[in-house]
Amino acid sequence: MTLNPDRQPVPTSFITPLFELHRQTVGHNEADYAAVMDSRQELRCWSDSEWPEDDFTLQANLEDLHMHICEHDRDEAYGFSIFTPDGQTVLGSLYLSEVAPFIDNYVVSDADRAILAAAQVRVEYWLRRGTSRDLELALLQAVQDWLAREWWFGGVLFGSRRGAEAQRAAYEAAGLLEVAQLASKDGQRRFHFHAAEPDRRHIRGSR
Repeated sequence: MTLNPDRQPVPTSFITPLFELHRQTVGHNEADYAAVMDSRQELRCWSDSEWPEDDFTLQANLEDLHMHICEHDRDEAYGFSIFTPDGQTVLGSLYLSEVAPFIDNYVVSDADRAILAAAQVRVEYWLRRGTSRDLELALLQAVQDWLAREWWFGGVLFGSRRGAEAQRAAYEAAGLLEVAQLASKDGQRRFHFHAAEPDRRHIRGSR
């Protein structure tokens, strides 16, 4: 599967006064690893897993980055490091990914299936421990504008896993409302999808 069937140019960066997004590279590894290890508890909640483990290494982080870079090269998913405006400190990561895998791996009602089928991309991000809510809300608004202005996706969903209550609160504060909540087929996972009003209208109109 591809996120870019028409082979359109893929943005590599997004610069704002408050943060910068840059396509992930292996050169980000040390700064990314520092952010990951500084935010271990938050990331375990975000990922709904034991990752990153306390003994997670710089080499293992490099391997994860390489995986994301390869997905980016294949247009399967796009990964960006979120930096401070001086480009020195990683504040987190943002990923643009397919929605389709949830149809196969989660219990999906007919209504939810229509919502997922109408969306062209899933946005997920994590932010470093201590990042302010004001910056998170600014990121959410700016990313929505960036996607509408520079990308080709027709329907955008923002995702979160079951324990990411603080992130869902940020979604709600930014005007993103929940449109679907799925449970994995083994009952061990939950995933929530949020959308802005234009995308809610788009996915409802596609049913």
